[in-house]
Amino acid sequence: MTKQLFKPKKQFVNRYTRAGKSGKQITCPKCSSTWTVFHFSWYSLTCQSCLEDINKSEWEIYCDN
Repeated sequence: MTKQLFKPKKQFVNRYTRAGKSGKQITCPKCSSTWTVFHFSWYSLTCQSCLEDINKSEWEIYCDN
């Protein structure tokens, strides 16, 4: 029997998300492209790849697992 490693759930951007000094990478839920943002003082953001207008709460915080 092998142990299964802990795999965290997806984390979504919420009103408490902070970018920090070096920014934070977020992933588009439609096309899975990753972008770096330096602040979260916006309500929705247009993805530069698929040109979809996506609400803040739908963006995923990127993790490289």
